[in-house]
Amino acid sequence: MKPAIQFSLLLIGLQVHSGHGGKDPLQEKLASSIADFAFKFSRQVASLQSGKNILFSPVSISMAFSALGLGAKSKTQNQIYSGLGLRTIDTSDIHAGFQKLLKVLTSSKKAGKVNIGNVQYLTKGIKIATKYNKDLQSFYKSEIFAVDFKDNAVAEKQINDYVKEKTRGKITKMVRNLAQDTSMFLGNYVYFKDNWENPFEARFTWEQPFFVDEKTTLKVNMMRKTETLNYLHDERLSCWLVELPYRGGAVAWFVLPDKGKRKTVEDSLGQNTLARWKTTLLRGEVSLHLPKFLMSTSYDLKDLLSRMGIERVFTNKADLSGITGTGNRNLVVSAASHKAVLDVNERGTEAAAVSFGSQTTGAYPKAPVLLKFDRPFFLFIWAPEDGVMLFMGKIVNPLQA
Repeated sequence: MKPAIQFSLLLIGLQVHSGHGGKDPLQEKLASSIADFAFKFSRQVASLQSGKNILFSPVSISMAFSALGLGAKSKTQNQIYSGLGLRTIDTSDIHAGFQKLLKVLTSSKKAGKVNIGNVQYLTKGIKIATKYNKDLQSFYKSEIFAVDFKDNAVAEKQINDYVKEKTRGKITKMVRNLAQDTSMFLGNYVYFKDNWENPFEARFTWEQPFFVDEKTTLKVNMMRKTETLNYLHDERLSCWLVELPYRGGAVAWFVLPDKGKRKTVEDSLGQNTLARWKTTLLRGEVSLHLPKFLMSTSYDLKDLLSRMGIERVFTNKADLSGITGTGNRNLVVSAASHKAVLDVNERGTEAAAVSFGSQTTGAYPKAPVLLKFDRPFFLFIWAPEDGVMLFMGKIVNPLQA
């Protein structure tokens, strides 16, 4: 029986912003692949849990499994990179791309806070290949700790304390009931906190109806403000998009389908749609009504990724021999989970006043455009400077924790 690898992805996000500056060709490819993976993953989740909120970090999942790919061989490695949508990039370039992405995200001098990294917990006595160890730290800045998985309570406390620290206390119970035969725990975390460039004023927040569907109406705390923003109405898909910048350089996109058009918009989300939106943004006065919400999600990646073609790594056919360097296929990923937390409130996240599509197309409207997010909508958070997708979400019910 292969020793189990416990694999968890940690994610905590506070507010959203999107930066779309110039990137080198490799970063463009990497960002594009991560976005494609996000849309496929979101549709897979939606097909399995109708009517629920969706929130995850595509960059977190992609980075964590790409790091695992360092130690994977043959068909196991091919499935990982194919499932992540990275087969069009040379393997060495994939790791170099994530290395640069980590550097960009964690070295920003701006006001926003992005904390992203990787961690490994190895059972005491296990030998790890020198090359794998070196590459893991070089490309993914992974921290490595020894732990005795046979003592479940101690091992779980050590991991959960680490997660709690890295996510500023937002995720406190990442793992529980670890198998005693676990030999390795791999994790990736993303913590993002920033303030809106122009915060909402709390005195203008009050209860208003939110229409979950034709039969369900809720009372939610609706934030309100009027300011000059990038926005558009996509006549082809029948939806609105508004972009909110953060002081740290990130931006958030909120996408509101017209009534009865949510599935049309969801089915059309992809690179072509994103590219068209980026080039057709208007700039003008927008009267924005946006609900406050605090949500958390948890996903079984073993099930979801297996459905997306990454299945070998979860079976006894897995070849992770590059991790130990012994040539023995004695490791398998027995569990993979992803947790996310997102808090959207009046303060928002600090994003720089840099936003793509700032050119004005057409004349300013005489009166502010009214955008009232009082029905299910989509959310994208774009990282500053490089524009990679940090988070993707679908908010069906703002009161659903």
